[in-house]
Amino acid sequence: MFWARIMKEHSLFLQAGFLPAGECYKREADWYRRRWEDFLGRAVRISNGFLDEEILCSGEAVTEFTEKAEKQTSCLTGIRIDSSITEAECLLRGGCSGETDCRMVSMVRRLNSEALQLISGLIELKKNILEAVESCCLFTVNYPLLIRHIIREAELYEATIRELNETGYLSSACQKTMETFWNRIMMEHALFTRGLLDPSEETLIQTADGFAKDYKKLLEEAKKQECRTMDELTRETVEETVKYRDFKAAGAKGITECEISSLILPLLADHVLREANHYLRILGSKWER
Repeated sequence: MFWARIMKEHSLFLQAGFLPAGECYKREADWYRRRWEDFLGRAVRISNGFLDEEILCSGEAVTEFTEKAEKQTSCLTGIRIDSSITEAECLLRGGCSGETDCRMVSMVRRLNSEALQLISGLIELKKNILEAVESCCLFTVNYPLLIRHIIREAELYEATIRELNETGYLSSACQKTMETFWNRIMMEHALFTRGLLDPSEETLIQTADGFAKDYKKLLEEAKKQECRTMDELTRETVEETVKYRDFKAAGAKGITECEISSLILPLLADHVLREANHYLRILGSKWER
């Protein structure tokens, strides 16, 4: 559910970023957005009663801002968003019993296979857009770095699904590898935020810049560590990410309440908040091990 929603929103952000000259790319992004929305709806429907309570409480699936952000973004862009899926996610019940249900296994496998096809196509579209932008053949309001950023996220999702299909479970990734990936994602979020805030928002720009520098420092420190020596750096990462999550939550609140001047779509503000929540849950799971 987490990654399907992320892919759906990547498609929407791409779609919303094109001018009339990019109409062909806009239509293709819209096609993927609608496919991912349908996929997410089906994933939500089969998940009720099968999810760990920790995931439901993490804020990675939906937040208190998601539904409002979707409705505002739909009005601002003219792109229809099915918020009934979000409403359904808010009503999901936990109940991960650990028992194997053959019917559920079959449905999940079919979803995973479908996800692989959608991911592969969406990655190709993102790479085509990036190539056209970098060769000055296409204009979009999305930074080239942001497009590279969402390519990397899609590639991680693809690798995750492939591992599930091949082995039936996810191996415990090296702590250094996991933190390097997500700290880079968090750093880039801060860079995007800094660049999309109105120049008048000087305090918020400075704060976002500070987070970008802090994560850059964590990335530099990680280069000196091995997986078995990461505990202290992980502690620093948790503390930094809690502070950053709170900053993102305040930003999502400010943008959805029209109190912050920026070029940030309300759904983008909520999107990066959910990714921080997801990262904190992963960090917590690794820490417990």
